[in-house]
Amino acid sequence: MPKPSSVHNRRPLRTNHGRHQSRIHSRLMELQAQLAAAQQREAAALDRIAVLESRLSTLQSAPDGDRERLDTLLAICSALLVIHDVEAILQLISREVARLFPGTRSTLVFLVDPDRQQLALRATSNGQPCDLILHPDQGLARRSLLSPRAMLLTGRDLQTDLQSLLTSQIEQTSVVFAPWPPTSMLLAPLRVEAQRLGVLMLCSGSQTDLFHPRDLPFIQTLADLSAVAISEAQQRERATNLQHDLAQIQSLHAEAQARLSTAQAQLLQSAKLAAVGELAASVAHEINNPLYAARNSLYLVEQDMPPDATQRPFLEIAQNELGRIARIITRMRDFYRPTRAELTPTNVNKILIETVELVQTHLRHNRISITSDLTADLPHSIAHADQLRQVFLNLMLNACDAMPDGGCLHLTTGVLPPTNDRAACVIIRITDTGTGIAPEHLPHLFEPFYTTKPQGTGLGLAISAHIISQHDGQISVESTPGAGTTFVITLPVVSS
Repeated sequence: MPKPSSVHNRRPLRTNHGRHQSRIHSRLMELQAQLAAAQQREAAALDRIAVLESRLSTLQSAPDGDRERLDTLLAICSALLVIHDVEAILQLISREVARLFPGTRSTLVFLVDPDRQQLALRATSNGQPCDLILHPDQGLARRSLLSPRAMLLTGRDLQTDLQSLLTSQIEQTSVVFAPWPPTSMLLAPLRVEAQRLGVLMLCSGSQTDLFHPRDLPFIQTLADLSAVAISEAQQRERATNLQHDLAQIQSLHAEAQARLSTAQAQLLQSAKLAAVGELAASVAHEINNPLYAARNSLYLVEQDMPPDATQRPFLEIAQNELGRIARIITRMRDFYRPTRAELTPTNVNKILIETVELVQTHLRHNRISITSDLTADLPHSIAHADQLRQVFLNLMLNACDAMPDGGCLHLTTGVLPPTNDRAACVIIRITDTGTGIAPEHLPHLFEPFYTTKPQGTGLGLAISAHIISQHDGQISVESTPGAGTTFVITLPVVSS
């Protein structure tokens, strides 16, 4: 029989749950801080777009051609304010650049891959997919990414930077640069404060379409607007991911808390059951000696009694009942060590009828009628007859206590067909029309030492539940205050 010390050996489970809960709580606080920071950065990015839009609106004294480009920039800025997807922003930029710079033949938007620290082509004006990657140490990438502002490349400088491309890169580039090589290029870094997000590249196609230095303020303004919008979209996406992670962490936190509560309840239940085991061993030891003396005394009386004595039937009843008490004491001693060899095919209907005979006095005294609906040819269950009788007796006596002013006790049996989750089983219902059980008591009915009776021990239902579980069965309760209670027991049937 397990001792209370076996409960103490399980304490690391509580410690591990506590550490896991602490880690989840720390991660939860970290995600909340990151989410708040991301939301602040998102708000700052929107503010920067608004400032740039306001600055553009004030440039109304520019020449007519420049005013048209300013109007285009204002339109792009307004569109960027309502677009919150990075891919949509990139497509808008690559599509609208031709309106700002009519000589543009190809537009390329590169973004920094933070994991590989490379420039990856993400959008082109012709919409053709291309897996072009530029390394930071290559001339074209280094010049465009690290430059503090937009620049114009023509002639020898442009040729030198294009020569830094690898053969494979040139083959990929010629797909999106049409014609190849470009005659001039506008390069503008996509940056927000000190953060480098990528590069905007514009290529002209012929000598008549060469870019001009006066194009630099416009490409820089477009790059700044684009960088702020991209940053805001990335921050929004990051905030969404953080919110998702936060929700998952909160769910894990709640799940861990539930597991911890369950583990604590199981530890308490184990401690109670250990106490029940010690109590059972102590009671068995104390009762066993006087019981042995009583049985011996009856045996000696029987030896001296004539065979036809009128008292002999009563003596036999006393001996049989003392024998049953002895078997109960043995089961109390082996409460946590059930003997599977004692389980035999048992007729549940027969056990119920025998138990009713034992409670007839209580039924008559409490003016309780009894009805039954026992299924004929009920399959046998593998069970210990005395243990089942003990369970049924306890439930019937509880039903009598619940009907102090009389009532009806109804017994039913039946068969539940097999399902995907369980095999076929016998179902027993013991129903009374008593006072019922309050909802707050139902979850605790089968806990050791839990009782609602002034003189109750709180062990009857706990032991009954233990016996049923040792039979691979289940016991549950349904009750309506003022209307009555039904205990439902299922037991597996004998396999054919």
